[in-house]
Amino acid sequence: MMKELYSGYSKKTEKELKELWENSLITFDTNVILNLYRYSDSTKVAILELIKKFEKQIFLTYQVGLEYNRNRYENISDQEKYHNDFIKKLEIIENDIKSKGSPPFLSDSLHSSLKKVFNNVKKEVNGHIESYQKMPDDDKIFNEINKLFEGKITEKYDEERTNQIYIKGKRGFDKKIPPGYKDHKKPEDKRYGDLIFWSQILEKSKAEEKSIILISDESKEDWIWKLKNGKIIGPRQELVEEMKTFSGKDFHIYSSESFLNFGQMYFQENVNDKVIQEIESIKKYDLDAQIRESQRLSESAILKSKERQKAYYERIEKYLEQLIPREADVFRLNKGIGSFDPMPLREIAEIFDLTPSEVKKIKKSALEEMRKTSIEDKLED
Repeated sequence: MMKELYSGYSKKTEKELKELWENSLITFDTNVILNLYRYSDSTKVAILELIKKFEKQIFLTYQVGLEYNRNRYENISDQEKYHNDFIKKLEIIENDIKSKGSPPFLSDSLHSSLKKVFNNVKKEVNGHIESYQKMPDDDKIFNEINKLFEGKITEKYDEERTNQIYIKGKRGFDKKIPPGYKDHKKPEDKRYGDLIFWSQILEKSKAEEKSIILISDESKEDWIWKLKNGKIIGPRQELVEEMKTFSGKDFHIYSSESFLNFGQMYFQENVNDKVIQEIESIKKYDLDAQIRESQRLSESAILKSKERQKAYYERIEKYLEQLIPREADVFRLNKGIGSFDPMPLREIAEIFDLTPSEVKKIKKSALEEMRKTSIEDKLED
């Protein structure tokens, strides 16, 4: 059947998804666990309680456990900083209102209420800051994770196995073989994390003869199959097919909110809408931050490029002034210097009523003159 031949391209039916929930092993990406430090207590509890209900099916790869422990303290520190920044922004607004006095369009009682709101918000946020400050010594999330996955973490790869994956990863980056090729710009020691993670998932599936459900908040194209309109279909087709080839089993990915929705539906419990909304709002915040950072880097790169280009052309103009006018004009036209677009020698020949070979000789003569200034390496095509 076509569905079996091209399993990676087939969207799963409700029946198939139900069977997956009943028979699969369930594992988690690092981002899902680290995000627990960002959620409110109610959302944190909802996710951890649901994981507990699947205790007979869950496992953690060694790679995820490693990344979690590597990043745990930094993540706590980031949250403390985020809360402190929020307090600073709040104080700027509060001080702005104070400096201008009570706004004339607000009643005294409303202005008084506003002051109370500021104080209550700061009190609550400061309470969170204190809990993050204590967390390195008393990390309840770490304790829960440690308890949930005790004896359920895959084995660490030895150096030989790790090196084999590195070699495979280097080939995969060029060919854009998922997963992991989107991490090719990361430092060497972190570049192959996704590939190690995936290898450990594959081997667990084969050893246990079980399909795998991955809970991940990853949205990169080397994991997720997305349509041009942004709609998510499921995991990359190649991943589904590789799992099928390697272990003969199935593979599916759920986001944290989908895990809550489907998981609680599976246990016939009501889903707390506020929990789902909180997870979605944090994802949106992350996406907006990534877009802002991408725009900033892009604008900075464009500006630097324009500045370099301007400096380059200014330097060239100094050397062009030393040439005879015909040589300088040919060079400007051919290189697109000034307001010109780069022009082929054939078109330049027509302008000056010369043959292409004559124009080529003029350009060569110009280059030879400019070589004397030792900048020929920056002028050649």
